[in-house]
Amino acid sequence: MKHILSCLLVLGLVGTVAIDASAQTIGVVSMERVLQESDSGKAIQAELEARFGEKQQVFAEREREIRQLQAALERDKPLMSKAQVEKKEADIKSRIEAFEKDFNAVQKEVMEAQQQEGQKLIEPAREAVNEVAKKKKLGAVFEASRAGLLYLGESADITNEVIQALNAK
Repeated sequence: MKHILSCLLVLGLVGTVAIDASAQTIGVVSMERVLQESDSGKAIQAELEARFGEKQQVFAEREREIRQLQAALERDKPLMSKAQVEKKEADIKSRIEAFEKDFNAVQKEVMEAQQQEGQKLIEPAREAVNEVAKKKKLGAVFEASRAGLLYLGESADITNEVIQALNAK
């Protein structure tokens, strides 16, 4: 029952917002494209590539070696004894495990570096969104891929009125 009431309340609010928002101009921005195509974003990508590109090459080479070992085992398996096959399989398995462990550690390091560097770009990007939104007189700006609200003009914010109406009931 509470779920139904919640749904009805949300639908009622969405209807109210949709009617009220019709008078507003809404904008959309792809922050992913901003991060990839801006000069600052390209500089960050180049820095990360310089920091981690060599490590990625090493992992590509290790992966190629493991695949070659697997192919050789499959090719030579009929000619090998059971003990030789088991030994080769154990060697390949240990190489894969070591590869995955090392790869995951570097991948974690890369992701942390991306987040740290990306944080440096977020605030200037938000300021740019706000500047453009104000210049274009937009009531709201949504992030294109997530539909998350990035900017909300004061005239589009009805939070106080919703709280007052809810409190009145």
